[in-house]
Amino acid sequence: MRTDAKIAVAALLAAGLAGSPPLHPAAAQGTPATATPSASDLSKLLPGVETDDLSPAQREVLARVVQDEFCYCGCPHTLSGCVREHKGCRHGPRMAALAARLARAGLTQLEILKVLTEYYASFDKQKRAKLDVRAYGPPLGDPDAPIALVEFSDFACPYCQMLRPRLEAFVTARASRVKLFYKPFPLASHEHAGEAAEAAEWARDQGLFWKMHDALFDAPHALSIDDLAARASRLGGDADDLRQAVEGRRNKARIQSSQDEARTAGLTGTPTLFLEGRRLLLPDLTDAGLEFTLEDEEEWKKNGGWARD
Repeated sequence: MRTDAKIAVAALLAAGLAGSPPLHPAAAQGTPATATPSASDLSKLLPGVETDDLSPAQREVLARVVQDEFCYCGCPHTLSGCVREHKGCRHGPRMAALAARLARAGLTQLEILKVLTEYYASFDKQKRAKLDVRAYGPPLGDPDAPIALVEFSDFACPYCQMLRPRLEAFVTARASRVKLFYKPFPLASHEHAGEAAEAAEWARDQGLFWKMHDALFDAPHALSIDDLAARASRLGGDADDLRQAVEGRRNKARIQSSQDEARTAGLTGTPTLFLEGRRLLLPDLTDAGLEFTLEDEEEWKKNGGWARD
């Protein structure tokens, strides 16, 4: 399985896709369903939305989705109706493009509807987690960047390993827009994950966090105390002090606080991302997927909600 697919699957599982999505209010009131169109009708249902590369099965799934779901702009149209009739709406085409991306990834109709429902609901203030990053700096990127991206991660987690270069490249390329905070969530099932987390927090106190972060991820299978001490020495730190910190669990309270906060926010695995406290639920951690949700977050933050059409 390609790296992109593995990351998407991991995020999809983390999103907890199960069951049926809640109905839009208009649907609950008995809006009549329309017949599923053939694949050839999709361009008429979503004019201007790129769908040419979808397979026939994916086109049929998308066609059903856009006739069942309603645009998050709040208009009384289905998503297809909004794109076709609500010409001034900038939200409909974005939501339709997202639905097309999910169909392209192979999700079923119910999975897409669930992702869309949960994604747009996640922007609500009541659903945002209160995450404390004061003891978990410095961030990657410009400290003055307006959007905070928080990653709960485990140095011994293979999915965290796969996401790391993509996430760092994304933030580095947008350093003035978004900053990344790393918060530890070592899993007991991963050998030496706790020691690696202790080493990273030791490095944070020494002003060496991101150097140690990179060194740990560069060799995830070499996390014994001797390996960690050797890394500390190579980075210009005191190897003996690191040994004492790791063996004595000097930063146990900081790591435990991060884990407790994550569990309260609903985290069940790693990696898990939060944008301004909003859990990232999209099963698409490609550069395009991350840019899409960053743009949404910027719009929400700027306008105190979705911009008016």
